[in-house]
Amino acid sequence: MEIQKIEIQNKNYPKNLKEIKNPPKKIYTIGNQKLLLNQAISIIGSRSNTEYGKLMALNFAKTLSKKGYTIISGLAKGIDTYSHIGAMLEKGKTIAILPCGFNQIYPKENQQLYEEIITKGGLAITEYEPNEKAESEKFPERNRIVSALSKGVLIIEGAYRSGTKITANHAKTYGKPIFCIPSNITNNKGRTPNELIKEGNIIVTNEYDIINKIQNKKSTKTQKEKIIKIEENIEDEYIYKIRTKNKTNPKYAIYKHIKETPIYINDIVTKSKKDISEVNYELTMLILEGYIEELEGKTYIRKK
Repeated sequence: MEIQKIEIQNKNYPKNLKEIKNPPKKIYTIGNQKLLLNQAISIIGSRSNTEYGKLMALNFAKTLSKKGYTIISGLAKGIDTYSHIGAMLEKGKTIAILPCGFNQIYPKENQQLYEEIITKGGLAITEYEPNEKAESEKFPERNRIVSALSKGVLIIEGAYRSGTKITANHAKTYGKPIFCIPSNITNNKGRTPNELIKEGNIIVTNEYDIINKIQNKKSTKTQKEKIIKIEENIEDEYIYKIRTKNKTNPKYAIYKHIKETPIYINDIVTKSKKDISEVNYELTMLILEGYIEELEGKTYIRKK
């Protein structure tokens, strides 16, 4: 697909983005621009998420997509990734806001996710020229767009000082509701949502806590008592279609350590010399892409 440039004076420039204090003078898009007319909810959180955070992102993105909402996130590792995937699990639509140009996708391991979003009718947006690389100052700039384009922001995990908190601050400035999924108080990744709840932002236990606030409706007794149905093996519903001719060579370093004999996750960490969060991320992507499967006891095996 071709890159489309939308300047701020153009009628197709998003109205809610134009209304913020420092809107981009122009944005670049690839994909379905009609999604900019949809009601959208941003889902953001930690790059090094817990298993709990992953399940929350996948399930809430899927459930909200089923209710007709477009899911916005930042294509980062962790919660962003699972939010985009959750939307596509329901065949819903998702918008990825990038901190880089379209020819320099960041992180590189999400190149295929980016392509899958576009292929499945989603949209990618950036304010940067096609060959601009991601740099530290671009991430908070990206985050203001994530907040501005949505009806509200759902926070799923985030350390005390993090990009998640910056995005929440943007949402507060723009008058957007901030929704928070509570975390275990011993979980450092739960500091941001828990602190935001203490500050008076909206605690979320099911999708109606979000939908009714956006639609300015009161929750019914049944809705208040509802607990969101969590699907534990949600990734199994969606296997990526690898957009490469050589399907036997996935671009994840840990793959070489996974053979026809099951291997424990701790052994993969030791052999790959990678951080446990990186290993968990690559394992998830390899499962989604159909290269490996997870067995009991956190062991993994190649698919034949």
